[in-house]
Amino acid sequence: MLLQTTAQKIVFSLLALFLLVTTGKDWFDFYSCGAVSQCLSEAGTLQLYTKSVMTTLLTVLAFMKAPSAFCSRDGKLLRIAFVFSLIADYCFSLTTVIAPNSGSLGTLLGISFFMVFQTVLIYRHSRTSESDTKLPRVYALLAIAVLAGIILLATGTLELTVAIVVVYGVFVVTSMIVGILAPRKEYFPSKNALFVRWGMVAFFCCDACVGLSMVTGENHSALQAVAEIANNLIWWFYVPAQLMLIRASAKPE
Repeated sequence: MLLQTTAQKIVFSLLALFLLVTTGKDWFDFYSCGAVSQCLSEAGTLQLYTKSVMTTLLTVLAFMKAPSAFCSRDGKLLRIAFVFSLIADYCFSLTTVIAPNSGSLGTLLGISFFMVFQTVLIYRHSRTSESDTKLPRVYALLAIAVLAGIILLATGTLELTVAIVVVYGVFVVTSMIVGILAPRKEYFPSKNALFVRWGMVAFFCCDACVGLSMVTGENHSALQAVAEIANNLIWWFYVPAQLMLIRASAKPE
């Protein structure tokens, strides 16, 4: 137990260190480049690696915490969710390094895997007991959103990237609402339910920053500056959100 606690503290310390390094480099680049997307993109290679390290550390921490979850099933769902978030983050960051000419492929794959991540979280947060295996009714809404996205894409109403972003928006808003309203205190300990709620709110804020970061404008324009500032804030919402979702699996003290 002592060895496990020490290992968790080491992982958490490394996570804090890499978050500070990433933040410092993000704002240094913004100071050096200003609101110029191309300059910031070329200067931000280090952050692609540090963000990959952070998401790996978060996943390691989730797997370390899962065996001591308040129930074994929640620990399993936690591990499944974090595997998909790890793959999604790798798609966002490492695809740019491995295949720099892949265009929006990494973004599309990343969003798709985060849809699966949110689907698992909705299932996790809507459980009412250890033996509850029924699918959440809200999955019907997600299916409708996917179908609508396919129709809008097939008819040429929306392009692929926009369609996937819109559909993901439905997923993350639904997941946040489920996270706020669904956790049952007779299943989730009261503190755990609180961590779920605030974790999902933080995750929504993270994705809102991601959305703002995708809105581009002219170099040095106010719109481009807002996009770059939002980009620099993403991980300050993302890391706490993931940590709270991990903490939500802990046994009551």
